[in-house]
Amino acid sequence: MTARLPKSALILALPLAALPLAAGAETLRVALVLPGSITDGTFNAAANEGILAAKAKYDIEVSVRENTDFAQIAEVLTSYARDGYDVVIGHGFQFAEPVLEIHAQYPDTWFIVNTAQVAAEPNVASFDNRWGDAGYIAGAVAALVTEKGVIGHIGGIPVPVIEDYNAGFAAGATRVKPDVKVLSAYVGSFSDIARGAEITTSLIEQGADVVTSTGNENVVGTIQAAGQAGVMAIGTAFDAYEMAPDTIVTTALINMGVNIDMAIGKVVDGSIKPEVTVLGLNENGIGLAPFRGRFEAMITPEKQAVVDAVLADVRDGKAGK
Repeated sequence: MTARLPKSALILALPLAALPLAAGAETLRVALVLPGSITDGTFNAAANEGILAAKAKYDIEVSVRENTDFAQIAEVLTSYARDGYDVVIGHGFQFAEPVLEIHAQYPDTWFIVNTAQVAAEPNVASFDNRWGDAGYIAGAVAALVTEKGVIGHIGGIPVPVIEDYNAGFAAGATRVKPDVKVLSAYVGSFSDIARGAEITTSLIEQGADVVTSTGNENVVGTIQAAGQAGVMAIGTAFDAYEMAPDTIVTTALINMGVNIDMAIGKVVDGSIKPEVTVLGLNENGIGLAPFRGRFEAMITPEKQAVVDAVLADVRDGKAGK
C-alpha cells in the first residue's frame, strides 16, 4: 500500500471483478462526493463537469453530493457502497484517509481517490495531476503580463497539492523574470469567499497586479477582489474566463475530467488496478486555457514564444530545472 495523503482527492467505488462490462449488463452506478459546491468555479466545478461528460460518454447512472464535511465522509462513502453504487467518487485530499479505513469492508467496490496519491489492495486506486507543473505555467504567464513586477498566489489551506502549485508558481515566474517579486498567502479556508477576497486585497495593496488562487469557493473571492481592484487574475483548475472576462488572463487547467474519464474507462474495460496514476501535460492532465478578449492582444508573438518554450520544458520534465 502506498499513501501520500497530500493533495485533493477523488474517490471512486467500483465492482472488484476486473472484467469488462458484458453486453446487457446493468448500468454502472457512479457517485461523485464533493467537499464543496459545483458553483465554486474551480476544483468542484471541474469535477462536476467531468462526471457529466463521463455520464454522456459511458451511459452511466450518476449521483452528485455537494458540500460534504470531513466528519461526514466515511458515512457518505459507506452509504453509497451499501446502496450498490459501483463507483463512488470522493473529490479532495480529505477523502484518502477515510477510504483506507473502510475499503476492506466493501471488496465489491473500487475506491478511487482523485488528486491524491494513495493505493491499497485490492480496491483502492488514485488519479492525480501535476499541480506543481500547472503552477509553473501560471507563474510564467503572470511574470509575462505583470507591469509592476509583483505577482501573488492565494491558497486556501497549505495542503501538499496547493503547496506544490505555490512552489511551481514561484519557479515559473522567476524563470521568465528573475527579478519578479512573488507574494504568497493562505486564506485558512477552502470555502470562505469573503476571507479569500480580503487576503487577495492585501496582496494587491502590496503591489501585486496579477494574482492566482487555489482552493474551492475561496477562489471566487480572489477573482472578485481582482476585478474590483482592476488587476489581472489567472484561474486554476476550471476555465474561469466566463466568470470575469475582463480579469481572467487565462487558466492553468487541472483537467480532473480526464482523471474521471480514465478511471471510469478502466472500470468499464476491466483494466482498473490498485495503483497511483499521475497525469501531466503529456497526458492532458493539466493544460493552459486560451488567451481571450483583451488578453489575446496582450500576448505578443514574442511573449507567445516564451509561453511555448515553457510548455515544451514542462512536457520534457524540465520545469524548474
